[in-house]
Formats: sequence, C-alpha cells, structure tokens
Amino acid sequence: MTNEHLGSTTIDMEKTLERSAVYIGKLSDLGLGNPNGIPSIYAKSTPEEMSELANEAVQNLVEVTDMRACACIDGRHTNCNADGSAAEVRLRRVGGSASNYGVALNAESSIAHTIPADASLGEQITAIDSYIESATGFERSAHKGGCGGANGEVEDNEAININPAILEAVRAFMSIPAVEAYLGTTYDDGLGERVRANAGATAELQRKAGWNGQAYVDGVELEVPRSVEDLAVDHQDEKFHGHKENVLEIIIGDETEADDDKFVWNLKASTMIAEALAGERGQEGYTQALIAEIAKHMAVANRLPSSDTPIVLLIAQ
Repeated sequence: MTNEHLGSTTIDMEKTLERSAVYIGKLSDLGLGNPNGIPSIYAKSTPEEMSELANEAVQNLVEVTDMRACACIDGRHTNCNADGSAAEVRLRRVGGSASNYGVALNAESSIAHTIPADASLGEQITAIDSYIESATGFERSAHKGGCGGANGEVEDNEAININPAILEAVRAFMSIPAVEAYLGTTYDDGLGERVRANAGATAELQRKAGWNGQAYVDGVELEVPRSVEDLAVDHQDEKFHGHKENVLEIIIGDETEADDDKFVWNLKASTMIAEALAGERGQEGYTQALIAEIAKHMAVANRLPSSDTPIVLLIAQ
C-alpha cells in the first residue's frame, strides 16, 4: 500500500474545510478482493486517473442529515426508509449496527463481559447494541435487499482468524499518515493477534448459536423501521442483485458520499464505535477496537468486490 498519489489540497471557503484525496491502490495490492466479485469499471484505470476521480469526489461530499443511525457501505440506491419516510444521509460502516456484536467480542470490550454466560444470542446482541446506542447515539440500523455484511458475519470472522492478508491490510491502512493522524493510534501487533484469535472464537460461537443476518435485519425493521433503508434491488441480476460498486471510498471527516454505486466507509463512524467499545481499557481498548472494526471492513472487502476494485481515501476536515 502506498500513498504516493496524494491529491492537491483545496479550501472550500463556504465550509472552510481542507480537502484532499489519496489513491491507495487496488484491493489486489493488499492481497484482497474476490476474483469473481462485483466488477469495477475502473479495473484498468491508471493511478493518475483514479487520483483525478478521487479529487473530484472529495469536492462533492455532503453533510450528514441523520446522526441517529449508521447506514451500510452498500452502494445501491436508497429508495426510502422501511417506515416509508424519506431517505436520510448517514455515516456509513459495514452492516449498519449488524457489525456491533462481532467487533465487540473481537475487541474484548468490557460490555461483552457483563453479559450473563447463559444469555441467548439475541440477548447478547441486544445488550451490545443497546450499550453502543447509549454511548454513541447510533440506534440499531440495517437495510433491506440483502446485507452482505450481516449475512457474512461468520465467514468474515473466520477470515480474520485464518487469512493473514486481512490483518496485514489493517496494518497497512492504519499506517497511512493521514489515517494514523485521524485515528490517533496505529496498528499494534499484540492487539492484532488478540483480535485474530478472538475472531476464530467469535465465528465458532456465532455458528453454534445460529447467527442469521437476515433475522437480524428483520428484527431491526420491527423495532426501528426508520433506521432500516429500503434499497433498490435488481431482481433480474441473480449474481449481484444490483450491486455495481466501482470503488471503495474511505472518508475522513464529518461529511459523506451521496452518490450511488460506490462502497462508502466513514472512519468517523468507526472511531465513534471504537471509543464506545474501549470502555475502561482506555487507549489500549480503543486501539484493539479499531483493529477489530477495520478488520471487519477488510474482510468484507476481501469477500464482495472484485480484486481490481480501487481504494481511495477522501479527506475533508
């Protein structure tokens, strides 16, 4: 991974934000991506072309309209919310709140240790989701149309455990100067190993307890339909169901991407989750929670998009 393709910095006088963009590379440069995954129209684009596209994208980021919930990184168009209300602009992380449970266990968050040993999977999930809501303001959230992040929880945790490329990608990403500065920490080998080992145990627990991503989405829809997005699904597309994400955009700052057909990940959402999961462990807990959170995103990036999918970092602070 390199950050040699640093875009030019401009000043948006209206928002007084410094904006820049970094072309990181393709997923294959990190040893990630699915050769049979969602194809990218930018598969053959040059670094210079991607840098230009990234610099255009960072100028068009928009303000968030709803901080009560996170959206998924899914790039399909949002028609409305499940209660029929108009679509909102939200910070985005894999699976909305569906990633909370696995990340919390992999991070060894103190909240996970307060749950009774005989609690059901549903009770455990509810306890962790409720804690994160109280700490961040993010209520439970999901989306209709099939959520790869929620459905792939077991597979992703297994990948974190057995595929060294996942954590190597986490290490490389956290070492990018702009990312390290924003996160306020960097990769730690010991904590990374704890996340790796925990992910194997988490996958085993989820499998035995019967983790079902669609059941999670259905439960959230019943409880808080305003936080469940109704996405446009192409029912004629049996393989990708309308997924056309051409790039993975990772955003530093308070704004986000409103355009469709991009995987979009807001680091602000991930840092808020990590701060909540850190608990009494302070900086160490925060760093481990970030490694767990980023590892989940890298596992999804390894499973769903094509290996040729470009990664860009958009910075608006």
